[in-house]
Amino acid sequence: MSGGEGRGGPLTDEFAAHLGITVERRGAGHTVATLATDGRHANPHGTVHGSVFYAVAGAGVAAAANDDEHSGIISSVLVEYLQPAAIGDELHADITREVSTDREDIFTGTIRRGEQGELLAWVRARGTRRSRRA
Repeated sequence: MSGGEGRGGPLTDEFAAHLGITVERRGAGHTVATLATDGRHANPHGTVHGSVFYAVAGAGVAAAANDDEHSGIISSVLVEYLQPAAIGDELHADITREVSTDREDIFTGTIRRGEQGELLAWVRARGTRRSRRA
């Protein structure tokens, strides 16, 4: 099925794909989003632009909130920048759903320089939780 993962499930994040962000599901509510940065991602200081961090984190959060059973609408994403990334670094956002209620999910995560690299940013997010079966 073009643009999706199957009937009733989450669709492909075309914007993330356009940016070159890949997202891997590691379990219910757990995703990893990655992006290899290059010169197109530079800010005027010659480091990776903050909006690139946000895009990688947002793609991970969106994927963690959407699965075959739930459709999540993200209401907030907070990225707390701790240090810059250099052009050429791989941004690695590891996002986990920490708390779920009948109506919402809370996510936390990190952005690192590569999978095991230096911590670059903290991520917190919140989304409305809806059943796909309704």
